[in-house]
Amino acid sequence: MDSTSDIAGFVLLAAGVWLGILVKQRRFNRTNEFGVERFPSFWTKVRQRSQDYILVGGCPLAVACGVILLSSNHFEGGGWVVMLPLSLFMLYLLLGT
Repeated sequence: MDSTSDIAGFVLLAAGVWLGILVKQRRFNRTNEFGVERFPSFWTKVRQRSQDYILVGGCPLAVACGVILLSSNHFEGGGWVVMLPLSLFMLYLLLGT
């Protein structure tokens, strides 16, 4: 077991959770009292939505990388229990959608 890769796995997990919270916060800050998102111009909307899509894509990617890193380091101690469902879910995302 390498503590450096464990720390990297936890950092990736924390980054993924932080990105998810950041996306929700950005959407909340753009909504008015009626729950409708408001943008000053069309290009601002395109830019903001593009940034949101990049952050939304980075969130599960960082979490998945962190989980894979942690479970591969602790594979003998039960990491395969985490690795198997995660691998099947990633296969579903690649082939099923």
